[in-house]
Amino acid sequence: MIKNVILGAGIAGIGAGFKLGENTIIYEARNRFGGLIDNFIINGFRFDHAIHLSFTKNQLVRSIFDQVPYYIHQPTALNYSDGYWVKHPVQNNSFALPVEERINIINSFINRTDTASISNYEEWLKYQFGQYFADKYPTRYTRKYWGCEPANLSVEWIKNRMYQPSIDEVLQGAMTAETPNTYYTQEMRYPANGGYRSFIEQVASGLNIQLNHRVVQIDAHNKNIFFENGKQVFYETLISSLPLPLIISLLQGCPTEVQKAANNLCATSVCLVSVGFNKEIDIPSLWFYVYDEDIPFARAYSPSMKSKNNAPEGKSSLQFEIYYSKNNPLQFSDNELQEKVIDAIEKMDIASKLDIEIIDTRHLDYANVVFYNGMEHDRKIVLDYLGKLKIKSIGRFGEWDYLWSDQSFLSGYSVDI
Repeated sequence: MIKNVILGAGIAGIGAGFKLGENTIIYEARNRFGGLIDNFIINGFRFDHAIHLSFTKNQLVRSIFDQVPYYIHQPTALNYSDGYWVKHPVQNNSFALPVEERINIINSFINRTDTASISNYEEWLKYQFGQYFADKYPTRYTRKYWGCEPANLSVEWIKNRMYQPSIDEVLQGAMTAETPNTYYTQEMRYPANGGYRSFIEQVASGLNIQLNHRVVQIDAHNKNIFFENGKQVFYETLISSLPLPLIISLLQGCPTEVQKAANNLCATSVCLVSVGFNKEIDIPSLWFYVYDEDIPFARAYSPSMKSKNNAPEGKSSLQFEIYYSKNNPLQFSDNELQEKVIDAIEKMDIASKLDIEIIDTRHLDYANVVFYNGMEHDRKIVLDYLGKLKIKSIGRFGEWDYLWSDQSFLSGYSVDI
């Protein structure tokens, strides 16, 4: 019998393994640890599993991450909307837009909805930004990033993720490009070599991580785990970073109510279209958001700007994120998505298709938790049931929450056994 078994060698599982130390084994389904913070290499181009930059202020996480040489970046993102490149966030940086559009945005703020009752994200947007701005910008982005209408989302996830400017800031941003940085952090860090997972490689190297162990069944009553490769183990304590719907599907004898709640839970998946260019192109910004409905990706970033070592010398790269879910399935094949990305690269005046050296498409099943109205109720049913089985659930998809990488590490590190 193993004292502590951890399922999943993503950053949360590694955080838990780091805390628990000896008599702990981490089982990972893939042939590499890292999960969402892992990366891959194609012809010398390194791509992370979507954009990752560290801005943690937690001293424990900094003491680990800072052992790795890193670059510091300023959070100066851009937005692309209807042919215009606009400083992020749009709400207080509209100067690059036509005068008529700036007037519409200002009027939108002046005529905001006045309500004391906000029950969903749509109402929150109208209250914060007004009808016009809400419809023109965050509503369009919500459909691309979250795969649903704002009215179907709660407001629990927002916190400091969307800047809420004063009317003075809106006016200033409409009159000048010289506006202060209002992003929620002032600097972001990224490893000089090896991609984002390098931040935790030293910790992971000291842990007992068993790769290629995909769970097919869990008998929580007898504390027995069965793996696809035929192995089975007994445990004293089970810690899981597996997505809640997945672990419920693996448990024997799960009550119908719990199964139903788990099936209700929704997360987006992401299709990553990664592009390597045969030269150093003029990339608009380290990362940028896209509102246009005819462009499939919601967000893009440049691995070669994060670190020059992510691309061969004299070359550059971009990765494009296309989100979908069980409620909002992909409408195009991988080849079609590649063509649409190439078309968008040219339409947005980023580069020519002749500049493209490599292009790759791959999918991650779990990207972001969708905070639909009522999600917290379904999540509680699932987590309460796991608690009754003495299974500790950690990480973004184990806690089923909007956790950044440092928060996911701490989720595992703080596990109470």
